[in-house]
Amino acid sequence: MQFANGNIYWREKTKIKNTYPYLTHNTYCDVLIIGGGITGAITAYFLAKEGLEVVVAERNIFGFGTTLATTALLEYQLDLNMYKLEKLLGENTAKKIYKLCFDAIGKIEEISKEMNKKDNFKRQDSMYFSNKFMQKANMSKEYSLRKKAGFDALFIEKHDTINLNSAILTKGASAVFNPYEFTQDLFAYLNRFENVSVYENTEIIDIYPKYDNVICRTDNDFKIVSGNVIFTSGINTLKYINIPTDIYQKFVIVSKPNEKLKNMDIDFTARDTSEPYHNLRFTNSGRIIFSGEDIKLSDKRLDEKYISSIAKNKYKRLYMAVEKTISGVKDIDIEYTFNGTYPMTKDSLPIIDEIPNMPNCFCNLGFGVNGMLYSVIGADILKDAINGFYTKDMYMFKINR
Repeated sequence: MQFANGNIYWREKTKIKNTYPYLTHNTYCDVLIIGGGITGAITAYFLAKEGLEVVVAERNIFGFGTTLATTALLEYQLDLNMYKLEKLLGENTAKKIYKLCFDAIGKIEEISKEMNKKDNFKRQDSMYFSNKFMQKANMSKEYSLRKKAGFDALFIEKHDTINLNSAILTKGASAVFNPYEFTQDLFAYLNRFENVSVYENTEIIDIYPKYDNVICRTDNDFKIVSGNVIFTSGINTLKYINIPTDIYQKFVIVSKPNEKLKNMDIDFTARDTSEPYHNLRFTNSGRIIFSGEDIKLSDKRLDEKYISSIAKNKYKRLYMAVEKTISGVKDIDIEYTFNGTYPMTKDSLPIIDEIPNMPNCFCNLGFGVNGMLYSVIGADILKDAINGFYTKDMYMFKINR
């Protein structure tokens, strides 16, 4: 099935800048990365910086999968708030994971600066809010935990732009960018490295893990012999690992530029506490990008026909929700509507591990709405694992946890 559907804002805003060849010969490398979305690009970057010979193989074209369907906000806010994560994993682990997400924002910023693409990245504040009076006590408790963890957080009870009853505003704890443009730019940057080779329209159809290397065969019958393989292909990797996951569909609306927003405070991203929750961000041109109304898909509903049949109603619900959320802006005109598929683990955390019974094969699977930040965390962890150093951080995201 298609993982991104509809009138996709990022695809319309950013045309394909470069094309890359498909593999036409047998090749050898230290690490083969399977998957050419934003996770594959970031993983390749971290490993290439270690001096390793890296090959990236993408069965389609770079960035044309779930990378297109994201709202492209980078928030340290997890699917589980700190209070719930602490109850599940303990205080130190909860604090550590939030800190890793916060630091991952800075690492994407550093990559953007290194590529001289600073215009495609904007650091902002992060808002976690509720418009329900009964949530104020829980919000206050969550605020205390984040403050204790060392984050520069404020507890607020009103805001000029957002209709809310209580909120936690954390300074510099989010950012916005164009994920498709970032992915294209990063692959173009990596393509100049002598130790990196990138291939589009190159599907890996057979994988033979051995104790000293991994032999992979492409759809046009060429071999890639690598010391290690890292899967970054999201849902397509689930067939290799045995872990309970749910598949969700997220819906997104994007407005036309709105003049009223130019005089308002929009230098933040926001997420509410409701279920299903909503995410909000703005663009420099005054567009509103609003997402949510996620639905869980079953095997019977994992197809485009079912998603198309409910999408119109979901976009309508998002429109009504965004009008209630933003203060002082009425008659919002919607220009783009799209939706995307993403997996979610039971604890809402990524999978970063060596795959059981597949020696020298790893996965970097940033499942959930924090997928792009999880990708950075995974790439940083796996660069050490490939070199034989298994860190404590990797234990938090193992397959059999």
